Amino acid sequence: WKMDTASTETMESKVGKVVLPGDTIGPITDLRIRLGPGLLQNQENIVATKCGILRNPHPKYYWIDSNQKRYVPSIEDMVIGLVTDRHAEGFKVNIGGAFAGSLANLSFEGATKKNKPNIQIGGIVYGRIILANKDMEPELVCISARNKAEGYGELMGGYVFQCSIGLSYALLDDECPILLELGRVLPYEIAVGMNGRVWIKAGTPKHTSIIANAILNSENMTLDQVKALAGTPKHTSIIANAILNSENMTLDQVKALVRKLKPFL
Repeated sequence: WKMDTASTETMESKVGKVVLPGDTIGPITDLRIRLGPGLLQNQENIVATKCGILRNPHPKYYWIDSNQKRYVPSIEDMVIGLVTDRHAEGFKVNIGGAFAGSLANLSFEGATKKNKPNIQIGGIVYGRIILANKDMEPELVCISARNKAEGYGELMGGYVFQCSIGLSYALLDDECPILLELGRVLPYEIAVGMNGRVWIKAGTPKHTSIIANAILNSENMTLDQVKALAGTPKHTSIIANAILNSENMTLDQVKALVRKLKPFL
């Protein structure tokens, strides 16, 4: 890509606008600025490496919002990983990137050489990327910058599903409409990874399935559509289950099923 060095706009003025690979987003005016996915430092400037919308969700933090499928690890990303191997010093974790992540035994709150976490192969962990390089395997920890768990660690029970990278970033917003609306209807726990994985745990498996389907279906909906979807999770589940059960039905059975579903449509 060809780098654009002629722009004199500040980063703040480009927030919410579409940027292209090679665009100069602005000069580095504060050493505390953190760069998220899609941004790269080139000498004294910040340059875009992919097409998308420049976001500034928190002070001093910028990233490019684009709906990509392949996850590229970035420092400080919160990720959900699958433990694929154990060894004396720690674990290998699949985070959906080009390389498996490395998670050390001492990367947990309160962990010591004698008190190591006992996570089995196939376990699910919620961690934070502290080392990311395109030529090396990423390194993650299950503690915050304050050396506290604060939600990181092994995720027990629940259900993990895959979504787009763009949707996972939207779910991390404190004012995410679908999560707020679902919370008014059903109690649940959630952990969202920036690698496009979401962990859900609700009171029953049925409620967990309802919430997961509602989140996936909400990606391209308006606010009013989200409220309608979240406000009738029971009806949504009834219709979804009926469609699945209709696969091996005769025509007469399908017609009878449609008549029963009319009150929910």
